Amino acid sequence: MTSRIVFVEMMGLPGSYDASVYDHFDDKDQEGLWFVKNYAHVSGITIETCNVCAGATLPQACEVDGLVLAGTYNSVHDHTDWQQKVRAWLPVMRAARIPILGICGSHQLIAHCAGAEVERLDDGPFAGTFPLRLTDAGKASPLMQAIADDDCFHYANSEHVPEVPAGATLLASSSRVPVAALDYGDHCYTTQFHPEASEETLGTIWRHKAPELRRNYNSHDKGDQLVENFLRLVRDLQTS
Repeated sequence: MTSRIVFVEMMGLPGSYDASVYDHFDDKDQEGLWFVKNYAHVSGITIETCNVCAGATLPQACEVDGLVLAGTYNSVHDHTDWQQKVRAWLPVMRAARIPILGICGSHQLIAHCAGAEVERLDDGPFAGTFPLRLTDAGKASPLMQAIADDDCFHYANSEHVPEVPAGATLLASSSRVPVAALDYGDHCYTTQFHPEASEETLGTIWRHKAPELRRNYNSHDKGDQLVENFLRLVRDLQTS
C-alpha cells in the first residue's frame, strides 16, 4: 500500500514577497518541487503538490493520507482569501484525523486557529541555523526520533507563537522561540523552524533585504530526519 502525501504550498500571494531571490534555482520558487525532489526517495509514499495561493483546490480527506503544510511570507494577520480557505478546511482534516506537519507560517496559522496569539519577534528576525531543546514529550515523540537536545534546525522568522495553545503539547523550544514544536494529538504536529529547507533555500530569503543574515546558516541541521520521521509515520499508520 502506498500512502499519498500532499504538500500544500503557501509561499504567498504573487507580489507579496521577492520571488527574484529564487531565480538561481532550477525550480525558482516552486517549493513543492523542491520537496518532491528531496523526499520522493522515502519508500511507500507518493508526494503531490497543491499551491493554494495560486488558486489550487485543497484535497479532500478521502484523497489524502498525510499533509505537509508549508511556510509563508503572509502573516496570519493578513487574512488573505487563501488563508481563509485554509482556516475553513483545517477542521475538516483534523476531524478526519489526517496526519499533518505544519511548518513555520502554518505552525502560526494552526496555533492562531486554536486561539493563540501570534506576535512580532523583538529585536528583528530570528534567522539562521540554531539548536533546540526537547521537552520530555519531545524526547518521546515519534516526530523527534533520532533527534537530540542541541540538534539544529533552520529558522527564518519575524513572528512567532509566544505561548502553547490550549490542547497542544510542547515538544521543543529554542533561544528566541519558546514554542518551537507542538503536538496537537492525532499526529498533527507543527514546527516554527523549517525542517524541509536547506541552508541554501532558506538563507537566500535574505539575499536582498538583509544579506548579513545569510551568514547565520550552515548545513549541520537535522531537518531531513524530522521530515522523514513524519513521512514514515504516515506510511506506517496505513499498514498497521
